[in-house]
Amino acid sequence: MFVDGWYNTTMLEGKCPKCGKQFYGLALANPRYQMCEACGSGLDIIDGGISIRGYSPFNADNISVRADSNTASRENDID
Repeated sequence: MFVDGWYNTTMLEGKCPKCGKQFYGLALANPRYQMCEACGSGLDIIDGGISIRGYSPFNADNISVRADSNTASRENDID
């Protein structure tokens, strides 16, 4: 724990669940640094005993959007 006057925080720890590589630092609070640089998996980040899963575009939810059958298309556009 780092204590300096009024500033009191714990160092963030990140571990890759896929390859086991470890990362340390406050930068892990930023989604840009929550991905393993070796394999691309989202890190397991520990913040003061609380574990969260880091962001990785490779494990993001798959989103599918279906258009309504009445949606305009180039063939139906009126000029």
